[in-house]
Amino acid sequence: MSQRRVIAELFAERRDDLVKYAGAVSGDDAGAEDLVQEAWLRCDRAARDGRIERPAHLLWRILRNVSIDRGRRIAHEKRMIVGGESEQRLAVHADEQPCVEAMLIAREELARIQAVLDTLDPRTRSAFEMHRFEGARLRQIAARLGVSVTVAHGLVAKALARVRQAVRQDA
Repeated sequence: MSQRRVIAELFAERRDDLVKYAGAVSGDDAGAEDLVQEAWLRCDRAARDGRIERPAHLLWRILRNVSIDRGRRIAHEKRMIVGGESEQRLAVHADEQPCVEAMLIAREELARIQAVLDTLDPRTRSAFEMHRFEGARLRQIAARLGVSVTVAHGLVAKALARVRQAVRQDA
């Protein structure tokens, strides 16, 4: 029996288990069927291109990988929606390019943020930039600025509050 046939039979026999597994791993029950289809297509393509020693193992492995990728993508998208902003404001086209309106809004927000940063004293601005742009932790900021962690936290919090206020002014 050909490997492609073995994969097709395995897919038909275990389809419900595959869908349940994909939903559990990805956290996306609605997209689980699509993940199973994607795994089957990739496995079938691999069988066409060469000999597979353990087709069942490969199918489950591919399904696991695409499910984990979907879960990560969902988690990333959830992190991108910050501060309760509406999905319309963050909407993107199918080609993943932001619409013109979203780009204009983002530019306006960036200009407001830049204006706020320009008004901050150098130490506060530096603390904020290290924290938000460099990903520095408060201890690192404190060490670089020669202040306590509490002071570093206060500087970052002060700058963040001013930036948030400026962004929310027109929202």
